[in-house]
This record gives sequence, structure tokens and C-alpha cells, in this order.
Amino acid sequence: MTQAARWGHWRPQFRSGEAVKRVRAWNRRVACPNCNATIGRACRTAAGHPTDHHRARRDAAGPPPYEEWRKEGLFQTPGPASIPAILVDSHTRCTDFRIDQPLGDAVAIVSHVLADRLGISLGDEPALDRLDDAARALALARGPMGSADLVTVLAMQVAVLASTIAGPHGDPEATFTGLFRDQVDRVRRQQNPPKSTSE
Repeated sequence: MTQAARWGHWRPQFRSGEAVKRVRAWNRRVACPNCNATIGRACRTAAGHPTDHHRARRDAAGPPPYEEWRKEGLFQTPGPASIPAILVDSHTRCTDFRIDQPLGDAVAIVSHVLADRLGISLGDEPALDRLDDAARALALARGPMGSADLVTVLAMQVAVLASTIAGPHGDPEATFTGLFRDQVDRVRRQQNPPKSTSE
């Protein structure tokens, strides 16, 4: 198996890191009308997780000046694209644990979150951007089918974890729903703190 085949046939579609940063900065020049993310901050889901820039924000920012960037030589690729660290980590997990690729991907992305959990929990933009980049690298490398396999594996692992937390006599679905509801409520309180009575 060639190295290109191992990492996925979508690998050539990776853009340079500088291009990703520029597009991200371009969209963040304006606040998001959808989730109210302020200028310079990432868009968020209702649960407070980072997400791709909402359509309303991309429309407000307007199309990035790709032609201008191209004239600057941004899209020139002097050599082969480097393999993202998340894919190397996934391959290592597959080898170490003797597991298949979707499970290796799941272990790799969860390990990435755990390694950066403090920054992610504090809403640190660089930490959230690193998570976005890692997840995007997996999706681009694996394609639709591989990404669907990854989602399936992650969902099964969350279900197993919920069952473990609930215990032998508990209700895993109720446990998961309660944990998710608590997280959403906590994020909403952070986003909309109660106004002082003195105001």
C-alpha cells in the first residue's frame, strides 16, 4: 500500500495552513448574526462547541479575496503536502492496539481533545482552532464513508460511556440526556449571564 493510499485519496485537497488561517480570519472580521459570536471569535453551537462558520456570517464577511492571495503566491505548493499529525496519531493507534482505522481515528481525536481539554473548556481560540483543524483533516482524508464510520464509532463509544456512568441499574439514555442538558444550560448561562439588579 502506498503512503498516499494509506492516508486517503482526499489528501491532495488539503489547503496550506496559511490559507486556512486567512479564510478563518476573513470570516471572523464580522460578528455572527446566527450565534452572536463576536469579532475574532469562533462560531458556536447551542451547546457551546466550536463549529464551522455559519452561513450568515460567511455571507456578511463576503467572499475571501482568493485572487489577491493567489497573486501573493499563497497557493503555490513547492513540495508534497505534509501528513497532518492527527492522521499519524491514528495510524499509530491502529498499530499499537491492533484496531481498524475508524476506531483508530476515534481514539486519536478523543486523545486530542483530552490533551487540550483545559484550553477547550476555557474557550481558548487557538485550542479550539487546533481541534477544528484536526477534525477537518480526518474528514478530508477519510471522505464521506470514512467520516460516517468515525461518527458511528464515536456514537457507540459515547453510548458505552453513558452506560458505564449510569451503572447496572441506571438508565443510560436518561444519564446521557441529563449530562447533555447540564452542559447546554451551563454554556447558555456563560453566554447570557444574569444582569445585575443594580443596573
